Amino acid sequence: MNTFLKAMVLSISTAIVAAPVMAAPQDHGSQPHFNQKTAHTQHNLKQHEQTRQTHKNVNPHQATHAKVNTQHWKVGQNIPKQYHGSSYKVDSSKYKKLSQAGRNQQWIKVNGDYVLMNTNNHKVLKVIRG
Repeated sequence: MNTFLKAMVLSISTAIVAAPVMAAPQDHGSQPHFNQKTAHTQHNLKQHEQTRQTHKNVNPHQATHAKVNTQHWKVGQNIPKQYHGSSYKVDSSKYKKLSQAGRNQQWIKVNGDYVLMNTNNHKVLKVIRG
């Protein structure tokens, strides 16, 4: 009985290990199929290289914020939705140069500049250059 259990465990574990290998697609050297895969892979690599060259030397964080030039923050200006998220929020108590934000106000930091915004209408109330 003990030998029988060992044989069963061995055969089940072998089947579990071998199943993915047997289920994998097999390429039996058919040249046209290989060329199609190669052409597709080369096309993808070419697209990837073009994208990489386009975004070379560009900080991805800055690229997403390229719509608003922080040199032009002005009091009364609407703050775009992309800056409303919590990732831009700043705790004013941690920075000496920032005043305490009042009710319905929030400090945000964008590319080194601190902007106090009204959280109701998302307008700039104050700007401190970084």
